Amino acid sequence: MAEARTIADRCSRIFTLIFLACVAILGFALYLQHVDHLDPCPWCIVQRLLFIAVGLVSLVAALHRAGPLIATFYAMLGAATALAGAAAAGYHIYLQADEARANACAGSTVERFLDRTDVGSWIPPLLQYDGPCTTVDWSFLWLSIPEWSFICFIVLGVVLAFTPSLAGR
Repeated sequence: MAEARTIADRCSRIFTLIFLACVAILGFALYLQHVDHLDPCPWCIVQRLLFIAVGLVSLVAALHRAGPLIATFYAMLGAATALAGAAAAGYHIYLQADEARANACAGSTVERFLDRTDVGSWIPPLLQYDGPCTTVDWSFLWLSIPEWSFICFIVLGVVLAFTPSLAGR
């Protein structure tokens, strides 16, 4: 019983760190949008939604402080969500690699879905988009925003996938 509680406490700390990482990533996205005036495109919003989802799964897992079996469920759910985020970021990178593909982003299925669900009205400062998929206006260490997003999703997914084994040490 004490060992299960210790594992739950360790998992809870890891889930809390993942939640805080997602909050920091979203905070930086808000900085880029509202301070550097880089308007997000539809695929940026999809990635933001997936960072929110990973963060919420991690927050619920951290607060639940469940035993090893349920913690493993939360970790796999979060890792799968992070994998979906990596796929969205990867597709965004693919779009930006060719101007003709990037131009097709306007009016795409994703944009129509975001418009129909009115996602931009949920949390307007975070989820409203106005930018095109075509421009790469920002880079750090030669990597664009979707490339950094891809890396962040991969790191979050790997940490989540290994959370139960990390907590068991």
